[in-house]
Amino acid sequence: MKRLFAFFICISIVFGAFGCAGTAKKPLSKTAAKPRPEVIGFYVNGTGQYDSLKSLSAHADVIDEIHPQWYHVKPDGSIEKTVNSQAINVAKQNGIKVIPLVDLVPSQDAILLDQAAQDKAIANLVQEVKANNYSGLDIDFEFFPIAKKKDFTVDRDKLTAFIKKMHAQMGSMGKELQMAVLPHVASAPEEGAVYDYGMLAPYLNKVTLMSYDFKEAHSPPGPVAPFAWVEQNITTAIKQGFRPDQIQLGVATYGYDWPAGQSGGFAIPTTEILKQAEMKGYQVKWNEQYKEPYYSYKDASGISREVWFENEATLKTKIDLVNKYQISGISIWRLGYEDPKFWDAILHAWGKK
Repeated sequence: MKRLFAFFICISIVFGAFGCAGTAKKPLSKTAAKPRPEVIGFYVNGTGQYDSLKSLSAHADVIDEIHPQWYHVKPDGSIEKTVNSQAINVAKQNGIKVIPLVDLVPSQDAILLDQAAQDKAIANLVQEVKANNYSGLDIDFEFFPIAKKKDFTVDRDKLTAFIKKMHAQMGSMGKELQMAVLPHVASAPEEGAVYDYGMLAPYLNKVTLMSYDFKEAHSPPGPVAPFAWVEQNITTAIKQGFRPDQIQLGVATYGYDWPAGQSGGFAIPTTEILKQAEMKGYQVKWNEQYKEPYYSYKDASGISREVWFENEATLKTKIDLVNKYQISGISIWRLGYEDPKFWDAILHAWGKK
């Protein structure tokens, strides 16, 4: 964002700033610059059309940080890793912070219940940060029922204690600790309530509010990230303890394709959704209530299907929310799925970094 300057206005302005006639000389004053909102890109290894590396390379002048999905914590505290050196090189060459995403395999709470395994996991992660000179870590611990429905709310304090431990380790190295959290509004409480926003806030530099998947593969068709729901989750996150300058708004670059009126959909990148609509002549419509596009079609078997998705138009509405609430910026899930116009919206609003 362009820096703003305040000048004393006189009848004439002379280079060297002599001031107005008859007044004492004063230096030109400069107002405090408003920081440009940050653009974080979640990075996923892969090849082909949806490769995150291509997107990173093409838009390195816009992206401030990448959060690559490279580290997976197992129940015994060991770490699976899939580090991509090419991505690290591109990031370093372009002044982009590398803050890897750390998730769970499987998405259960075993690591919170076994202190020995937890300490082992923390030690392993610290070693990776040191070895690769990362700028920090982004903890993406999501807890989803697999065999039996479990209320993970009981793990709230344990998760906060884990983050406190990680904060101490990262802080001692001068590194950042970030976290991805599920939204609290209209989300399954047995999953989302494990994140105690107010207690977590003191230990995090930034937090990505995963404000997408309002409707997803296992639900009936509908908007992925309806505007009012996203805004309500921002205000709730602030009320419950996160500072606005801590919050990164999660924005999606995909949608879902469902059988009309039924669950059982599948995720599909926005660029593919738009390609199919153009090739097959599907009429893309705009839902003003949700501020999200959608279209309907019949597949080869004659089954009616419904597609809802995020694109550059929905991104513009999310950018408006970032500006309105003065939050830190956006976190893009994920690099490689987006339509080129997505980046045009960012450049128009905030410019290059």
